Amino acid sequence: ACPRYVGRIIKGINNDALTPMWMLEKLRRCGLRPISPVVDVTNFVMMELGQPMHSFDFDKLEGGIRVRLAEAGEKLTLLDQSEVECRSDTLLIADHSKPLALAGIMGGLESSVHSGTSNIFLESAFFSPKEFAGKARSFAMHTDSSHRFERGVDPDLQLRAMHRATELLLQIVGGEAGSVIDVSDQAQMPSVAPVPLRYARIERLLGVDV
Repeated sequence: ACPRYVGRIIKGINNDALTPMWMLEKLRRCGLRPISPVVDVTNFVMMELGQPMHSFDFDKLEGGIRVRLAEAGEKLTLLDQSEVECRSDTLLIADHSKPLALAGIMGGLESSVHSGTSNIFLESAFFSPKEFAGKARSFAMHTDSSHRFERGVDPDLQLRAMHRATELLLQIVGGEAGSVIDVSDQAQMPSVAPVPLRYARIERLLGVDV
């Protein structure tokens, strides 16, 4: 259900930084309200490239990141302060002791970035549309992130989005970026069929020499 997961730690961000006006205005025109510089950057990258992202308070994580299915009855308090009870087919982003987020839908409240956060863990993942379909609706939820994953996100976009978000974050909140963690299962990634073509045919159809 998650053939690719990309992550990066950024330490020492400036909590007093403000989202620049140009980004606030672009988000406003996309119908998104500003929240904080870190969240604003991930939302901006989602609108700019089409890749949903999420950030965690790194100091709230215990052990490493695990992308796993939930245990039936496992509970998670989300960013909107609602509590969900997971089923055994619910995909979670978790650490080694607790769930952190409903994968591709909404993050958890406990590990969310807040005014006291100084170190963050940034994620950018690819979730299989087939495995993901209907998961948000089963919790009576609809988010910008879930809409995109249900319809299919470019499986080669995660690394580009990570670098773009890192670039913007370092400009706005500063900090020191760690190395990128890129884990993928190529056997589960979508295959791309080649499209044969003849350049002469393109010129004949379009009237333009490509």
